[in-house]
Amino acid sequence: RLFGSEVDYCLCTVGLNASRVHEILAYADQPVEWRPVTESDNWELANLLLQAGCLPENFGYWWKWFPERVRPEGPEWILDGDMVVTGRPDWFEQWKAGKDPVRVSQDDRSAYAGMYGRYETLVDQELKLYSGLISLPPGVRYMPEVHKVLDQIPLAQNHNGQRDMCEQGVIAAAFQALDPAPIPLFEFPFARAFEDFLDYGLSEDRSNAWGYHFGNSYRMANPHFQRLVAEGIVFAPSELPLEDRYKWLGGLGQWGVPGWSLNRACYQAIVQAAKPYAGRPILELGTSRGHLTAALADISEQVTTVDHSDRGAGLNLEDHNVNVVVMDATEFLQRNKNLYGLIVCDFHGNSPELWAVMGDLLLNALADDGALILNNFNLHEDADWAEEKGVYKFVDQLPPAFHAQIISSTHPGVVKISR
Repeated sequence: RLFGSEVDYCLCTVGLNASRVHEILAYADQPVEWRPVTESDNWELANLLLQAGCLPENFGYWWKWFPERVRPEGPEWILDGDMVVTGRPDWFEQWKAGKDPVRVSQDDRSAYAGMYGRYETLVDQELKLYSGLISLPPGVRYMPEVHKVLDQIPLAQNHNGQRDMCEQGVIAAAFQALDPAPIPLFEFPFARAFEDFLDYGLSEDRSNAWGYHFGNSYRMANPHFQRLVAEGIVFAPSELPLEDRYKWLGGLGQWGVPGWSLNRACYQAIVQAAKPYAGRPILELGTSRGHLTAALADISEQVTTVDHSDRGAGLNLEDHNVNVVVMDATEFLQRNKNLYGLIVCDFHGNSPELWAVMGDLLLNALADDGALILNNFNLHEDADWAEEKGVYKFVDQLPPAFHAQIISSTHPGVVKISR
């Protein structure tokens, strides 16, 4: 909501299933890549932890650094999951252009002892960095510095990253070596659930905060969060209609290659047209990341989705009663023996030659009282796609037993076919 499509978004999780991720991301207004991480996402760090007798189930705080970076050659922020950005820092454009230095959040108050674990002596007590928000320019790596810190003072044997604070000290010491600019607390204050005040650090509130760190919000209700929501400073979700629940699965920006998602008008038209087929077997051809599939799965628990490659749908649709098939659509339909109450089709490449074959296969797979919904009906009206007349010609030459209804004329157009 704040940055729109100016940036891309990635949620890294440990131990969360697809259903929980769908709940978290239902209110996202932009596409988000979901990346469930394992030790293989940063073998360098995993090996250092394993050598100290710290098993993956005890990595704890260290999981934040898996992977080291999502897009190493781009500018990147790494944020804790309990941080909310509410404004643009004055250096945002410079960062977005890849011309900003390393920046690291700062806790200049450091009110509690042991914040840096056994690495207290390596941390600059004037700088007092902490790992909440890291802002990185393109190409910068920090794992070499982490390695140097752990070479100097190895982790204690049987280290437990869920309990010990050493991760905080290692990260602070490592980023010091990258000559960072601190992000002061008066710009990104702590809003800890167990404190009755916002912690702006030693400089106090300067009325220029652009984000809040809602500490302990995973363990208890946070009155600061509730108050800032009431004041309209922090966005709070409300109940969403089905059509708005899966924007995070859209295939746009970085996450849309290869393939891209339906525009909003066509997507909404298809979802509305699908609702009368609740509970019926549904077949979707052309899956991408699972954007439309997830909505269809909310309508019916009998959804089969087919694409020639898995662009993320297999992971994104886990726990959602969807049969994800990786196969060419023509081959699937030639093998298919089932009838479907609803078939939804969105191909990239809609030549008349393809549809001369595909059309009959689709109609043969349709139940007598079913419907066939086709995207790209008027795609050929765009000069760049003039040769993709397949859907239009198929509809124009339908057998007499069928009729067509345009349900969205918004380019590239959606048509519904039924007996």
